[in-house]
Amino acid sequence: MFIKVRKNSHIYMQNNDTGKDAIVPVTSHFYLNLQQVAELSTYTLKESKEKSALDGKTISIPKSTRVVHLKMCYNHGSNRLNNKENAPKSSQFVKAYYTLFFLPDSSEYERFRSALDKFTANAD
Repeated sequence: MFIKVRKNSHIYMQNNDTGKDAIVPVTSHFYLNLQQVAELSTYTLKESKEKSALDGKTISIPKSTRVVHLKMCYNHGSNRLNNKENAPKSSQFVKAYYTLFFLPDSSEYERFRSALDKFTANAD
């Protein structure tokens, strides 16, 4: 089962490729395979945060932004080569993650969360 993340100027994303300090706006639709989600957490920011965009500009994430953090299972990860000069070439398995930031004025969070709740066995 897939869940669609819709293009929206009020949604930002962070993943393995952006790193923990950078975020990117969701500028096109994409799908996440819910069968490959190993862990899911949701929370609301209690205070505003500063993140950087890929071009180096600072983006302010306001208080009350809702966050969905998805850790993917290992078969969704990727291999990366060890680039240390003295170490033999080996691969390291990296577990993929996606963090979605839904700004307070985004209506997409409720749609996204209700779709996730349909696949939660003990939903409240």
